Amino acid sequence: MNTLKTWSLLGLCAGLISASVLAPAGRARAEDSGLVVIVGKANPLNDISRADLRRAFSGEPVNAGGKPLVPFNMSPASAERQAFDRAVLNMSPDEATKFWIDRRIRGQGAAPKSAPSLDVVGKVVGNFPNAIGYVPASAIPAGAKAISIDGKAPGSPDYLPKK
Repeated sequence: MNTLKTWSLLGLCAGLISASVLAPAGRARAEDSGLVVIVGKANPLNDISRADLRRAFSGEPVNAGGKPLVPFNMSPASAERQAFDRAVLNMSPDEATKFWIDRRIRGQGAAPKSAPSLDVVGKVVGNFPNAIGYVPASAIPAGAKAISIDGKAPGSPDYLPKK
């Protein structure tokens, strides 16, 4: 992908993320259906190690297929984000907040971009080739696919344990 197309796609993603879209009422909560890690359907990634997933969402570079993964989080107050941070980063909401403040103070970078709704995460992940995110298993968007973690398929008891 050439540089101009990459920057155009990043601009699209930024526009989607900055939109103030609320999740539709009645959407399944993270605790009800469990979370799944998603990438775009065109992304060749079908499995990620738990260590790489944690690194990607901790601000460290992770490559998949020779290209850097670009993680997208839900908003910090969302049930999905809190469940994901507990399961993947082993952090409570307060611990995650302190972690990102500390990284920022030390010049180690900011948290992954946050999307205001499940719909926006789905659109970004479905349209941006290297994006990775998470949604409730009952809300996998049309342009995305769920991937396994350490060879464990979504729905497995230890895929993303509920904490």
